[in-house]
Amino acid sequence: MKKILLMVAALMMCVASLYAQGEKRYGIKSGHIKYETQTGGGVQQNEMWFDDYGRLQKQIDRTDMGEFGMFYTETIIRDGKLYTNAWYNNEKKDEAKMTDGVPGFNYLTLTDQIKKDHKIEESGPETVSGKQCTVYSFTMKQLGRKVSFKQWVWKGIIIKQETKGILGANTTMTIKSFEENVSVPASTFALSKTIK
Repeated sequence: MKKILLMVAALMMCVASLYAQGEKRYGIKSGHIKYETQTGGGVQQNEMWFDDYGRLQKQIDRTDMGEFGMFYTETIIRDGKLYTNAWYNNEKKDEAKMTDGVPGFNYLTLTDQIKKDHKIEESGPETVSGKQCTVYSFTMKQLGRKVSFKQWVWKGIIIKQETKGILGANTTMTIKSFEENVSVPASTFALSKTIK
């Protein structure tokens, strides 16, 4: 169970870190997305809000850990910085850890040189959840292992993602609902009182 927890947390941190820079990331102003991630040990629910074309983003991941209860991971991106928080059940601490984001890919400004440097393969288009997506495939190091990513991207937003190799497990993340250009309260992106 710990292995699955580490795998899911590392995967979500990797995805979030791809968007940790302060530039326009998405082709629409705001949105509310619900994802579901199938893992080797079960299902994770992911919910994301974004505004200002992705410069502001919040994601909460809920993982059912069976007898251990629910494990939550919260990620907030604002001011070009990434903040994370994690807790079990309803015992959320009012604190967050500021994390240095790793260099990531802005799919709106992805150049041929970036694709070459990171060995990103582009294909498509393919339609997923009613969105005509470009498909990107690449490999990154995660927790000392090579992880293969395949992402279906629409207007800079990941609509579907498949990973292979993270802690020996594979995952598939798909969109369950997507509200575009919605009003997202500024309080959604408020930081915890304590930043470590």
